[in-house]
Amino acid sequence: MTNDLKPYTRSDVESARTRGQLIGWVQGAGAAIAIGVVFSLIGWIPTVLLAGGVGYLVYRALFKGRTPAQ
Repeated sequence: MTNDLKPYTRSDVESARTRGQLIGWVQGAGAAIAIGVVFSLIGWIPTVLLAGGVGYLVYRALFKGRTPAQ
């Protein structure tokens, strides 16, 4: 049985890290543009109200039934 696995070199790891960071920046920019388009299409007030409502529902779902510690 032979070992055909080759370890990654330092340059391979650095290249993957750089590529991953670049992809992350592109995804972040795309998300920011998409959010900007949504805000411009439906306006700020409904968007903020909707985000607040969703945030409240998530809060209620996470902390439902918990009583404060005494």
